[in-house]
Amino acid sequence: NALLYGCPIIEVLDLHFRPVCLDKVSVPPSLKKLRIGAKIDVGAYLEIDAPDLECLIVRKITFGKVFSMYNLHNVVAAYLDVFPRSFVSVFALHDLLNALSGIKHLMLSRSTTK
Repeated sequence: NALLYGCPIIEVLDLHFRPVCLDKVSVPPSLKKLRIGAKIDVGAYLEIDAPDLECLIVRKITFGKVFSMYNLHNVVAAYLDVFPRSFVSVFALHDLLNALSGIKHLMLSRSTTK
C-alpha cells in the first residue's frame, strides 16, 4: 500500500496478489482504470475510493463483509468475477453493484450471478 500511495498520479493499475501476503489493498484515488485479481480464491479486504475511475475489472476475488467501494460514480464499464463467502456476503456484492449504479457496461461472470 505504501508503494501505491507513493504514486499519487497513477491512472492505470494492474494488481495481482496473493491475499495471504496482502490482506488489505487501498488504491490511489487518481486511478482511471483498475484491474485487480488474486492468484487463489481466498478473501481480501478491498478498499477502493477512486472518484476518477472509469473502468473496473475484478477477477477471482472471494470476499466477505470487508469490501469497501466509494466514489465510483464515474465508472462506465466493469467486469466482476467475485464470489461471496457466505449468504451474508451477498450484501457486500449488492453494495458493490449499488456503488456502480451509474454504469453503462456491466459484465458479470457466471459464478458471480450464481
